[in-house]
Amino acid sequence: MVFLRYLLLCYCLLSISLAFAIESSGKTSTLSHRDTIKVALWGDQFYNDDPIIKHQEVNDTIDSMNQHDIDFTLFIGDSKSGHSPCTDKAIGEDIKTIFNRLIVPTIYTPGDNEWTDCHRINNGEYDPLERLTFLRHYFFTQAYSQGKTPIALKRQGSLGKAYSENGVFNIGNVSFVTVHIVGSNNNLATTDADCFRFSHRRKADCAKATTESKARSQKVIEWLNTTFAEANKHQQVGIVIAMHANPYFPIELAGNRYHTDFLPSLDANNGFTDFFHALIQLTHTFKGEVLLVHGDSHYFRVDKPMLNEDGSVTKNFSRVEVFGDKDNSWVELTIDKKAETLFSIRPVILPN
Repeated sequence: MVFLRYLLLCYCLLSISLAFAIESSGKTSTLSHRDTIKVALWGDQFYNDDPIIKHQEVNDTIDSMNQHDIDFTLFIGDSKSGHSPCTDKAIGEDIKTIFNRLIVPTIYTPGDNEWTDCHRINNGEYDPLERLTFLRHYFFTQAYSQGKTPIALKRQGSLGKAYSENGVFNIGNVSFVTVHIVGSNNNLATTDADCFRFSHRRKADCAKATTESKARSQKVIEWLNTTFAEANKHQQVGIVIAMHANPYFPIELAGNRYHTDFLPSLDANNGFTDFFHALIQLTHTFKGEVLLVHGDSHYFRVDKPMLNEDGSVTKNFSRVEVFGDKDNSWVELTIDKKAETLFSIRPVILPN
């Protein structure tokens, strides 16, 4: 009798798991047949130190998204401020609770405030690599997005292990890919400023950080190479790349500074050098549209910040940066497969 009950329990659990998997994969299948998809872009939010105001901001953002006709959200990282402790609750339970209040799925890629900056004194002097391991175990142990109604996606590497935060899924002939590139120089700590600022770190700690950064950047490039190769093979019309870091920071690109300042800054001490060079090459070999979605510098913008050698814009590349800091507004991305412009952007402004 005990054995029969055990078999029944296993059968029930298997049935639930299969139903969950079918429902999750069915969401992308249903969306694939639609000409128009709407996505909420957000991140770098809920920084307010006043818990009452922060709670209200969370409510306003969630209520706004739930009242809009969107299909899923892309959260590009930084679920807490850069001067608050990196507790398990702050970087785990708190943000998962927010995701679960949305009626649509959320695809999440981590930011620097969840792990990279946790060595800082005002963050609690955590070990950033231990915090990264925690994030991978907490958020990325399944081949699904976050939220109560998740989307099935493919992850890089073993679930819950290194690089499992990088994900990809297709909706029709558009690919969505998350890559783990974060602010704070992508955890590259080759200079004293990157190593010791706001911190009691030792050189050995920074050497470990640099090793991690270089290894992760190479895995990101592998992930992008695979994504673009598949997109080219299947004649995809668009690729959306979501990540945390602003790879151009702190350089503003007006006045030809892309060539005079930005490209020369991509040296051995820049944590975005390998990534950006790969992005240029891959974009130039792709016939469809590429949209880079990021945060980090807390300034909403939409532009075309990739130039050719003659100074002309790379026509198939655009980027949008989400709002951030104490501004809890978000961005609505519309993907219209029949429109002349595949990607269109509209800010959704909320009262502060």
